[in-house]
Amino acid sequence: AATEFEALRQSRLALSSMPTGRETRTFHVEPVSESYPLGGETFCIRAKGDAVDYRFMPEPDLPPLILDKETLGFSLQQYIERNMPEMPEGAAARIITAYGLSEDVAGIISNDPPAVGFFEDAVSSARLEIVDGVDPASVPTLVANWLCNDLYALVRRKVLEAKNHPEEDNTPEEITVELSSVDGNRLGQLVALVANETLTSSMAKRVLSTMFNEDSPSSPSDIATANGWRIIKDMDTLVELSQSVVFDPQNASQLRQFKDGKKIWKIEKFFIGKIMAASKGNAHPELLKE
Repeated sequence: AATEFEALRQSRLALSSMPTGRETRTFHVEPVSESYPLGGETFCIRAKGDAVDYRFMPEPDLPPLILDKETLGFSLQQYIERNMPEMPEGAAARIITAYGLSEDVAGIISNDPPAVGFFEDAVSSARLEIVDGVDPASVPTLVANWLCNDLYALVRRKVLEAKNHPEEDNTPEEITVELSSVDGNRLGQLVALVANETLTSSMAKRVLSTMFNEDSPSSPSDIATANGWRIIKDMDTLVELSQSVVFDPQNASQLRQFKDGKKIWKIEKFFIGKIMAASKGNAHPELLKE
């Protein structure tokens, strides 16, 4: 807390072209709240530098460092704004405002600085891929959910596995998207496939796992196609699948009960389950019911 206070105090002085002075300061703790008990501020207790007892002498081989526009090419404030990385608090506030994320989700993303750019790349990529009828405003929340829940789960597992094998070099110490073999653009493409109802969530999880663990270069769409993971929305195909199951001699008893009006709801559920199994889970559930 003392360091944070001093960083802010000295930054304000520097921006106001005021010297910080040579002095010893102390920190008085003043709790702000139960959740932040280390508030407070620093106070000067004695000045130093010119006093004889400190034997202070400027280093003759080190000229004064003047951080002005002539030296930096910009004012000090402009230089800081251009070169300082975005702080987590500022990043969280920005993505909350720009993308409508909750504080909790924005906090998770901003606490991993590389994840902020990763998230924004994924949102841009997904918005380029979504079809008409999908609300672009819904994309950031979808991307954040896939990033914070599914991708971080894979990264966490990778870190734990590495820690279980300490004999290997370069064991990661923290969970970060920098450990992911899936970049923001490819995650965005995957999210778009879910938003477009090309893939179900369970299919997309399998695609993500494949991208992360096995196949780095292929696109999510290519991986899904290669494995037969596609939602079947074509009505002719769904009708053909339904007829093959309903008129299967093995299901004659259930068909007869349905025609007789017995246990209609139960028999309908039975046939839907059979058709979903025949399609390997790829049939669109809502269109199948129609």
